[in-house]
Parts: sequence; C-alpha cells; structure tokens
Amino acid sequence: LEIKVYGLEDTKNSEILKNLEHALKFPGAERIFAVKYALQIGMSLDEIYAMTGIDRWFLSNMKELVDFEKKLKAYLNKKSIPVDLLREAKALGFSDRQLAGFWGMTENQVFKLRHKHKVMPEFQQVDTCAAEFEAYTPYFYSTYS
Repeated sequence: LEIKVYGLEDTKNSEILKNLEHALKFPGAERIFAVKYALQIGMSLDEIYAMTGIDRWFLSNMKELVDFEKKLKAYLNKKSIPVDLLREAKALGFSDRQLAGFWGMTENQVFKLRHKHKVMPEFQQVDTCAAEFEAYTPYFYSTYS
C-alpha cells in the first residue's frame, strides 16, 4: 500500500488517488487503512462501497469513528479535555495511546486523567452456552460502555 497520510492533504494528486483506489479495489491486510484514508479525504460511502463491496453498515460505523477522531484532534494541546468527550472516546474503543497522540499528551497523562474522572473499564462475562446449560468455558471482556 503506497498511501501516505501526509499526502492526503493534496486530494488532487492523481498518483495518491490512483494508489488509494487500487488499495480499495483489491483486498489485502492494509485495505482497512485505505478505507479510513478515503473517508478522511471525503469520499462518499457509496463510492467506497462501489470499490470495496464492504457493507454500508460497516462503512457507516467507520465514518463515525473518523468523524469522531476529528473532534478529538480539536483538543490538541488544550489544557482541559471534556470528561464527556473522554468517556465517549473510550466507549468507542480509542486507546489511551491514541488519545495521547491526538491531544499532545503522554499515555500516562491520559491514564491519570481517566482515573481522576473515574473512567474505568467494566468487566462483563460471556456465557458461551447461551444459558442453555451450565457453561464450563465462560470468559470476561472489558468495556467502557
């Protein structure tokens, strides 16, 4: 995949667009990043769907994340991060490391901010037998729901 994030500002660059289109049309490990870049430069869901065949529901959810990322980046180097924004970011699955990068902080600063505002993961159990009979292999997962 020959797409560089720094080149996306120049959406008129035909070489970048050609590489992006190729990455969207042909499945591969890096394709998901091409979808993200396409959304970042403003390609419509229909255009991306036409090139990838990826379900519009999934593309719509990716667009929500890309749009939310813009909201997060608006707080770069700000002294105060709204707690509601932090909670929503964690519920959407953004890591402390990602948030640190968006906000010009260290990962440890984001961790401390979360603890200060009691934004902590919850642990929930998955019943692997769907309550049909006693489960011997249930497991837990963490979530910021």
